[in-house]
Amino acid sequence: MTGKLVVIAGPDQGKVFPIADGQTRVLGRGDASDTLINDPHMSRVHCRVQADGGIIRLIDAGGSSGTFYHDQKIQTVELPPGEMFRAGTSAIRYQLDVSNVNDDSPTQPPPDQQPSQAGGSTIPLSELIGTTLSRYRLDSIIAEGATSTIFKGVDLEKNRAVAVKILKPNVTRDEEQMERFVRAMKTMLPIRHKNIVRLYYAGKKGGLCWAAMEYIDGENLAHVISRIGVRGMLDWKEVFRVAVDVCRALDESYRHKILHRNVTPTNILRRNADKTCLLADLMLAKALEGTLAKQVTQPGQMLGELAYLSPERTRDGLDVDHRSDLYSLGATLYALLTGQPPFATKSLVELVRDIRETQPKDPKSFQLSINDGFRDVVMHLLQKRPEDRYQTPDAMMLQLERIANYNQIPMD
Repeated sequence: MTGKLVVIAGPDQGKVFPIADGQTRVLGRGDASDTLINDPHMSRVHCRVQADGGIIRLIDAGGSSGTFYHDQKIQTVELPPGEMFRAGTSAIRYQLDVSNVNDDSPTQPPPDQQPSQAGGSTIPLSELIGTTLSRYRLDSIIAEGATSTIFKGVDLEKNRAVAVKILKPNVTRDEEQMERFVRAMKTMLPIRHKNIVRLYYAGKKGGLCWAAMEYIDGENLAHVISRIGVRGMLDWKEVFRVAVDVCRALDESYRHKILHRNVTPTNILRRNADKTCLLADLMLAKALEGTLAKQVTQPGQMLGELAYLSPERTRDGLDVDHRSDLYSLGATLYALLTGQPPFATKSLVELVRDIRETQPKDPKSFQLSINDGFRDVVMHLLQKRPEDRYQTPDAMMLQLERIANYNQIPMD
């Protein structure tokens, strides 16, 4: 299966560079690169993207301005499908290409340029940098996904940093879908918890749906897991702290009768200052119901999310409750302990079969130092039948408290 590097922001926005397994793409503006990207802030040879056995590695080539992934300057990092990185002033996204279309020429516009059927704007979302949406100034792009672009901005009334998520115009097709999205997001407004990213406001303007939320100076756990693959395992006590924080967030959502539906490493943010973890996008999956989100999601991104779905979510998804979120938390903790999700097959069919039928390997086969009690918590979360897992987040927290007391680990 081949992939492609899509320039989603910068002077050469829209250019597409195919990359096949076994190939290394040299990115830069000079003749020694494969790309000749017309970005004056990019070095002649800026970075390399290497495809080897299904693993994509982003490697900085020592350019003067650095290569950035999730706002962090990197040397080498694994690059999952659907993720973007920055070189110079250009933002580049790696995505799988499962079509038979020759992408040597950028004949198709990138997702954020495709027209909205709701009659909204068709300009690239990257061109919103420097503009104001309601009272929020949009300063820079900090993340890019299949359905949305996230900007770092400033709340001009309260003079505080914010993150503004804007849906891509091709996600909503009519005014009714936009209204439903905004209404669903606004149900988050009363929720204030130290382990949940706070929503400040949600609205629509000029054909765009958006939500302004708390800005977290940190990184998501997908970035942490990609580093584990390069540098080694994460100490189990660090993962225990993640378990406590996210369990508290799920307990709060349980009290509000809200099901997250997409607890994945990408949706858990870890703050740099104190390593506290916060659950993001609490109502997003519900808000996106009835939109075109599934149609515009890249296959590689779907595969990455599927690795953290509960067995019941791989079926019709109708008989799903908070125990499904607990399974997804277990899969995330497993990936933090081992460097990979419970099942890491390349085939969609094999992955679904494994999630439904196969028992994951003991995490201690990857890292012997994992505490037995904590290993048992993770494996209990990964039980196939919801009735065999913890029945509530509070039940899980009681077990975490026992482990903390026995091992003298602070809970805060």
